[in-house]
Amino acid sequence: MDRDVLLHRMTDRFQELYNQGLDALDRAPEGQWIAATERVFLDVFRQLMKESYQAAMQTKVDAHPTAQSAAFSPSEPRDRRSSSSAPQE
Repeated sequence: MDRDVLLHRMTDRFQELYNQGLDALDRAPEGQWIAATERVFLDVFRQLMKESYQAAMQTKVDAHPTAQSAAFSPSEPRDRRSSSSAPQE
């Protein structure tokens, strides 16, 4: 797993999402800063948390030595999978 690449990618994403929160704060009416922005900040950080976890897990899975040989589509019809996984008749 290339930690530096992942950190760089997620740092860029953090900046994008945090800017969304800051934009909402800039647009918030005077005296309503919390009411107008709290949900936006919660949503963008929830999105960041989701994307961060998914990216980290996917990076770990992709780096695993058997990742390529174990890859298959669970929605692919059974008869199209490799003959080694098909039942023998």
